[in-house]
Amino acid sequence: MSLLKKIGIGSLCIFAITTHAQQPTEQQVTKLIQVMNVEQLLQETVQQLKPQFDQQANSVVKSIVKKEQLSPEQQKIADEFAEHLFQYTLNAIAWDKMKPIYEKIYKDIYNEKEVQAQIDFYSSAIGQAILKKTPLVAEESMKLVNQQLMSTLQNSEKEFMEINKKLSTLK
Repeated sequence: MSLLKKIGIGSLCIFAITTHAQQPTEQQVTKLIQVMNVEQLLQETVQQLKPQFDQQANSVVKSIVKKEQLSPEQQKIADEFAEHLFQYTLNAIAWDKMKPIYEKIYKDIYNEKEVQAQIDFYSSAIGQAILKKTPLVAEESMKLVNQQLMSTLQNSEKEFMEINKKLSTLK
């Protein structure tokens, strides 16, 4: 095969690879974020997680005071802590902070065709139905993760107490 043919075939291969995986346009990414209702889903997800913050704050305060039942004053502190966690989370994921992050992620990970395919899917009725259930999936996932974490923390606390006992015998 002549050198000219090899260069031609190589050029075609490179051209095919680069055109196949073109980065999506800003307009496509913006459209995808809009069609997916990312801002609304983010806010709904956080709202649905509020009970998890309440439960987490109660568990933390109960662990600190080493009681199963909190006094009214302790409950007030737990409620304040839960509200603090909630407000902190709302601030941390405010849309003006999150939008550029989502845009970068979608632009960096997906190519033009993949973004367009998602736009097409999430513009459909079934795509919208799936998106509406996303906050529920997040809520249920968070419940299970919190249960797992609490179990792990309780085991860690027991281990910590055993280490304390061992160390106190060395004195």
